[in-house]
Amino acid sequence: MVLTKKVSSLGDKNHVSEKAHGQTEQLSVMSLKSCTDRTEIQKQLAENWQTLKQQFEFIARYAAKDRLVEAITIFSEARKSRFLRRRTPKYGTMNKGFTDEELQKFFSVVNEPRFQLLFSFQAVLGLRIGEAVKVHIKDINLKTRELRIETEKAKTLNFLIIPEQLFDATINYIRNFETQIVKARGYLFFVEDRHISASCARQAFEKYIQKAKLYEIYGYSNDAKPRTLTRLTTHSLRHYAITNHAKKNNGNVVLTNKFARHLRLQTTMTYIYTSKDELYRSIERAQNNELLERIRKMT
Repeated sequence: MVLTKKVSSLGDKNHVSEKAHGQTEQLSVMSLKSCTDRTEIQKQLAENWQTLKQQFEFIARYAAKDRLVEAITIFSEARKSRFLRRRTPKYGTMNKGFTDEELQKFFSVVNEPRFQLLFSFQAVLGLRIGEAVKVHIKDINLKTRELRIETEKAKTLNFLIIPEQLFDATINYIRNFETQIVKARGYLFFVEDRHISASCARQAFEKYIQKAKLYEIYGYSNDAKPRTLTRLTTHSLRHYAITNHAKKNNGNVVLTNKFARHLRLQTTMTYIYTSKDELYRSIERAQNNELLERIRKMT
């Protein structure tokens, strides 16, 4: 691929009127037609990035509006297809959260205190796995039972109250593992001198899911190297917490949105699972028998 670099003879780049006097030279960066190795292409891009960046900046300054929009669209679509997760759930109406029975079965096999408490924080407070593994002793207000959370997605600071039963379990856990927590610089879910990683927690979760005989594959990803997609993941504990919160609060989505720490109500609604039986019972409860009787008399 041959890219064109605009070499300006300007002394002051701010004088756009002089750009017409610039000369154009051909800068051979790479030949993508003969190169099929992704790693090699990325290497060459990295080596020539400063030159490419200057060309992008030049285009941004002088391209017509429609051309600039076209360029932005190309990069935006590439970013979405390569790096962003699909917003439309691949699992359709399938319940990605735990049922009460599944949750009880899952915790019955979690015999490691760290993961017992870690997964409890997710199932009760709806923490994301990346938030849960980083819970620090300083994040817990012992007087008010509040947990300070640096929300991953929204990049905001939030507070949730820890229910008494979970709070008591947390205090007992801290007492039992005080030495290890101190060595890990205050992180509750420790490994040597730091907190455990999200990947480590996911591996433990999968082990317990298989032990509880809850392992269920529903498909494969569309990645270059397809991944196995399982119905229950660590995020399913968050799904359960959000659904449970909504049901226990009469379906108050606004309140549940605050609990879930989502920026948009629409996102919260995709987490709340309603079973077919619940839907059918709601239809029966909403039934207007008087209206049906009037319709029957009219026919």
